[in-house]
Amino acid sequence: MTMTPTGGIEKIIPVQPPKDSYYPYRLKAIEKAITKQPEAHFLPFIQSVVKAQEAAYQALKKDHPLSTIVVNNHNNAKTPFLSVDQSLAPLYQQALLTMLETLLADLEINDEIKTHLIALQTEINQQGQPLITEYYQKLIALEFNNLPQHQRLFLVTALQVLLHFEASRLQVDEDYLLRNKELCPCCNMPAISSVLDNSDNGLRYLYCSFCETKWHVVRGQCTECHSNKSLYQSKIEELDRPLYAEVCDECHTYLKTVDRTKTLIADPFIEDILTLPLSLRLSDDEYQTFGLNPYLI
Repeated sequence: MTMTPTGGIEKIIPVQPPKDSYYPYRLKAIEKAITKQPEAHFLPFIQSVVKAQEAAYQALKKDHPLSTIVVNNHNNAKTPFLSVDQSLAPLYQQALLTMLETLLADLEINDEIKTHLIALQTEINQQGQPLITEYYQKLIALEFNNLPQHQRLFLVTALQVLLHFEASRLQVDEDYLLRNKELCPCCNMPAISSVLDNSDNGLRYLYCSFCETKWHVVRGQCTECHSNKSLYQSKIEELDRPLYAEVCDECHTYLKTVDRTKTLIADPFIEDILTLPLSLRLSDDEYQTFGLNPYLI
């Protein structure tokens, strides 16, 4: 039964997997940010990484045509919907190698970074599947600190491509009864933030940090401890971004919220990067977040 709330909202769709690649949209958000903040010298590098992710996504799409997986209450589908196990390691290897090749051909990437890219590419070519298996196991266990420091960003963002690609074949019924809302129902990864979209009537959805699925969680409730007693919004007005942090004084955590109801382009990952001063201020006040941003690993 589709959830039909009061107040003029037609329905709530509990789970919304991605329909295709979101990387072109992210590139538009980066281009807009570069124009507005040319002093943000890290953005062109992130732009190169996202271009490489798009190349990897399209390579997977070309070589592995997706068949739709229907998820509904009648087939007893349980979360997570995707089996993020060792069977996906070969696709992860393809995504990673495609990203490395694309980045090495990018004239904007400096020689120091290319040295690390070449080293990783050489290691994979020499050690093959055993190395990929080792890295993949650490990645899906979120053991990022056990990955090589200078290569960590590329290893993590390649996993993001793989899970985003896999989630795009899911078709979740609009009346699916979602019980567990702690982690992404598709890939079991944490959310990077909440998002508010006009297409969802401004309802709050959590946004997966890897596969980019959205899942509905009611407003006015901490996403960690579920308390509604001591929540408040925090932002830095000078940043002029469509984002605020929802802070909970019960469990001393926060999660950022991207409000896309008033702007056409606002990407959760890029907005998170552009509002790092807010993250630092909350961290100094001893608040923590469990949101993950692969571009900041």
